[in-house]
Amino acid sequence: MNRRERIQAALQLKETDRLPFSLWRHFPNLDHHPRKLAELSLEYQRKFDLDFIKFTPYGMLATIDWGVKLKFFPEFDTAAVAAEPAVKAPEDWTKLRPYSGTDGEYLHALEGLRLAMLEIPKDVPLIQTAFSPLTNAMKMSGETPLLLHMREHPEKLEKGLEVITAATIGYLKESMKRGAEGVFYSTQMSCYDKLTLEEHQRFVKKYDIEVLNALKDSTWFNVLHLHGSKVMFKECLDYPVQAINWHDQDDGPSFEEARKLSQKCFLGGLSHLRTLVQEGSEKSLEAQVAAAWSHNNHRGVILGPGCVVDPKTPEAYLRLIRDRAMATKS
Repeated sequence: MNRRERIQAALQLKETDRLPFSLWRHFPNLDHHPRKLAELSLEYQRKFDLDFIKFTPYGMLATIDWGVKLKFFPEFDTAAVAAEPAVKAPEDWTKLRPYSGTDGEYLHALEGLRLAMLEIPKDVPLIQTAFSPLTNAMKMSGETPLLLHMREHPEKLEKGLEVITAATIGYLKESMKRGAEGVFYSTQMSCYDKLTLEEHQRFVKKYDIEVLNALKDSTWFNVLHLHGSKVMFKECLDYPVQAINWHDQDDGPSFEEARKLSQKCFLGGLSHLRTLVQEGSEKSLEAQVAAAWSHNNHRGVILGPGCVVDPKTPEAYLRLIRDRAMATKS
């Protein structure tokens, strides 16, 4: 199998010739430059022979044009964070300027994607990263103000979410035109300790489904990433995606527990919070690779981190993961 065939088989819960895998990370302070982001993404794929590329523009990308100010850190291992929010009062949600998703700061990621597609190996799928509208709203205001606005001024927040959703759809549609074959779609608010089920339905799922349905005719490799320690796994199983990624090793549910609920492909198996950053983790990593390969009789699993590889993770660990994944055989 080539890489695309291997990923397609895993998504269809068919047997693969070996364990498909990928690793992804951010490139802090470098990922704001389109050409550098493209070069680093391709270099990372070549170095570890990844079966697909998860393209990783910087995480605050979709908030800048609406007014978020960033705080940067020295070196290249800590991502920029919000220094000043874009939304302070509930009325600010009603004043968000519409964007097409193909203009402003979005162009940095889109140009990086275009450059990456010029040199990507033909059998390596690439998926674009995007965040749920409520996740971007949280980044624009902070979690505590967001929840306050949601509960005291829900209609105003919804006005803002409509604008964010439209920009997200435009951004992803343009990403597919430039060569991406799917989306790694991250929701950081789909958690029992953050929202009620009714709030999740109204402020998260409604907009997520709108975004994902807008892509269904132009993609084949869409991943839902559930971020957090108490994720609403059951409530998101009907999302129109081919694979699910979550903190299976660090927060659960485990692959075995999740398989009782879903027949989608699982992307994960590696502990990004503990094993990848702990000294002496070689045996644990080997065990995690082996467990992923044995799950479900070698079907419906792509090995990867539960969220993202920490930039401080030793390259020796990543080479070990690659070597052990490559050594698996049907």
